[in-house]
Amino acid sequence: MRAVVLLWCLALAVLVLVPDARAATFACEVRASCLSNQTLLIRLNSSETGQTPNNSHAQLVNYTGTAYPYSVCCWTDAYRALNNTCTGNSLRVLGLESTNNSHVQAGTNATYAWSACLNVTPADLTCEYQNSACSAGYTGILSIASSEPGDNTTNAHVAEFPYYTRRVCCAITGLTPPAVAFANLTPINTTKRQDLLCGNGTVSDADGDTVTLHYNWYRNGTSVTVLGLPMDYDDVSGVTHDISGYANHGAVNGSLFLPVGGQVGGAFSFDGGGSISVGNDTELAIGTDAFSIAAWVLIGFPQSAAVIDKKNGTGVTRGYGLFLTAGSPRLTVADGSSSSSATGSALVNDEWTHIVALRNASGLFLYQQGSLAGSSASGGDYDLRNPIAAVIGANSSLVDYNINGRIDELMVFGRALTPAEIDTLYRTNNQRLNRSEMQKSDLWNCSITPVDSTGLNGSTAFSNGSFVNASTPLEVNLSYPAHNNQSVFERFVNFSWTAADEPDGDQVNYTLYTVVAPGACGVQATVSNIQTTNYTYGELCVDQLYNWTVRACDVDGCSANTTIFNFTVASVIGIALNVNATEFGTLALGQSNTTDGPGGPPPLVLENTGNVLVNVTLNASQSPFASVGLGDTAFQYRVAANETGSLNASGSQTTYTPVPSGVTHAIKQLNHSDAADAANVHTNITVPGAEPPGAKTTNLTFRATITT
Repeated sequence: MRAVVLLWCLALAVLVLVPDARAATFACEVRASCLSNQTLLIRLNSSETGQTPNNSHAQLVNYTGTAYPYSVCCWTDAYRALNNTCTGNSLRVLGLESTNNSHVQAGTNATYAWSACLNVTPADLTCEYQNSACSAGYTGILSIASSEPGDNTTNAHVAEFPYYTRRVCCAITGLTPPAVAFANLTPINTTKRQDLLCGNGTVSDADGDTVTLHYNWYRNGTSVTVLGLPMDYDDVSGVTHDISGYANHGAVNGSLFLPVGGQVGGAFSFDGGGSISVGNDTELAIGTDAFSIAAWVLIGFPQSAAVIDKKNGTGVTRGYGLFLTAGSPRLTVADGSSSSSATGSALVNDEWTHIVALRNASGLFLYQQGSLAGSSASGGDYDLRNPIAAVIGANSSLVDYNINGRIDELMVFGRALTPAEIDTLYRTNNQRLNRSEMQKSDLWNCSITPVDSTGLNGSTAFSNGSFVNASTPLEVNLSYPAHNNQSVFERFVNFSWTAADEPDGDQVNYTLYTVVAPGACGVQATVSNIQTTNYTYGELCVDQLYNWTVRACDVDGCSANTTIFNFTVASVIGIALNVNATEFGTLALGQSNTTDGPGGPPPLVLENTGNVLVNVTLNASQSPFASVGLGDTAFQYRVAANETGSLNASGSQTTYTPVPSGVTHAIKQLNHSDAADAANVHTNITVPGAEPPGAKTTNLTFRATITT
């Protein structure tokens, strides 16, 4: 895309829109009667047989007798009010000797008592009485001639322009461009944590017109919009100005400028037949790049029409456009063989809706009133270049899809706006620049173009520059363990914290600092270059006070350390029988069975559910046999590791021994780590030869104590 470069030292003073000071459209014609949009100035007869009204006498508009057959009818732009009253801001165009059958004189001569006047709002009317061509900007409306020696501006007959040498020429003037004293960008030296505000100095308009301000933004001297139409109106050249700096001014074709009734100042009204053409500049070709279209749209009824179209020219199958389909906005892109669309929600009749349609690598997206309203996953890589002009309010062939409604503040961006930027654009009408649009080391400035209620734009004011400084990370928030937490259970604590606020997109590294008091247990005091928001140390000690804090750093610097949190891993003793029953089935006298062998019943499984090493004792409620007591080889037990390293084998009962009648030591140092915290308790029984028949049961009780 072509870049527009602005050069500045302390303030910008380049790329200035010339104030649109001009005479407005004004004309008069002679007719049998005036049209509905015309204002009657005077009536004429003619003493020239068979001629148009030349050598005529004049008749005032309010004469009550028989009307003369010819009318001098005047008109101006549709958005100005023209009337023939002689009060207020009126101008005496001609003086009349009487109300009927009257000679006339120039309006600058006050000797005749009756006046033919015109009054235009907004603006002023002025007339001149030349013996030659009208001055630049003036329109000839009549000619007059007099038999008075030395003076042909009084006691005169009237004729069409330019029948007589003395010409009556009039123009609408007094249209002074609005002005804004300066543009001021704040803050001047910023970071990505702050939006930028484009402020202004004093706003003035010598004509007393209402003034609205329209904004544009520049990154490193290049406009972020490739088309920016505030919908002003130059009624001499018939264009609406592009304030993006790319000069893609819109040629107005039948659409009507409304000085009021826009979302921001004036707008253009389309009656189902008008349009605005903005050409085929390089910036609007798009190609495969991301882009965004933003506009305020108002319609009175559901319709299918074009807001802006650069796709539907004769024989064109490639391009893009923002359309309405049955009243719902639709972004369409096409690459010559395929097309893709995203459609939003139906517009509310007679209400302004802000629409942003964008294409990025992920597809197409439609936002309404700042919120996502529709999307499509295709079309993100289409090549949209074509040779046709972009058209507002109709399709590119100017033969179809004419909108019946109003369009205001239309912009095209050469990139995809973020949701935050869209919301800011919707809420502030581009006066603020959302921080998400900025990058570290950017230099930003803004411009303000004042537009008054006649559609007249003043000189664009450029702001100072604002440099985007680097942002260091902000302090994180510690999450776990919480401060003063006395109930941390796990020994392998997963320290966690929130991600640091670092808007520049730089890699953030975290440093975890930990201190244990009173120092009976060692810990790695500093762990650096952590690139996640959590970290798990090796096994921590129980019943010790730990203090911890975190600092975040990036390439530009570091945050402060967080407030110190402290916690204690309290010692917890706990065991559970995950397998709590063993059944040997039916056995004969003298028959044996064991939980060790294949096909035998499962052993009991004992788990350390606490967080410290424990010793475990065992005792039985009774002998399972009636014929022998506890301590007999008929009922034996042993323990074994269920998981590698779960117990201290040398201090545990790992070989079979009779279950004693009292409490006996069974397991030494049953581990608490998740991967090695379970032990098997095997049993071996032999039915005594003298044992009577019947069901045999016993209960085993396990008790854990902390190791010393």
